[in-house]
Amino acid sequence: MDPVKLEFGDRSIRHIYILTICLTVAIAAVLLVFKRLALPSFLIGSAISLSLFWSLEFVVRRLMRPGKTKRTKYLLGFIAIGKYAVLGGLLYLLFKMEWMNIYALAGGIALVQGAIIIKAISLMVLILSNKDSNQS
Repeated sequence: MDPVKLEFGDRSIRHIYILTICLTVAIAAVLLVFKRLALPSFLIGSAISLSLFWSLEFVVRRLMRPGKTKRTKYLLGFIAIGKYAVLGGLLYLLFKMEWMNIYALAGGIALVQGAIIIKAISLMVLILSNKDSNQS
């Protein structure tokens, strides 16, 4: 039996996206039932969190590729400026409509970090369980 390696690649990133989206849907359903006014703040926080994670992944993939051009730099700048303009507009909407719930917003922003922690714990449990089964 091959030992499990602690790797963080494309598959892990995809799992984090899937886990984050599933957590967003599940928590949004709970908020819809119990605390409906917190739902817009949570969803905007989730969008902020996912967009930050996506842009970090996108920038790293583009900058690590050899032969980057000026066009790549302009594209990255446009994405950064455009993303923050959209997110700023969403935050303005939250404040203007008086839907702001700071706890739900913070929970949405922390969602990707929570998914990363859950993924890391699952990898560690997998490694430890394989280590225990190999010792038996």
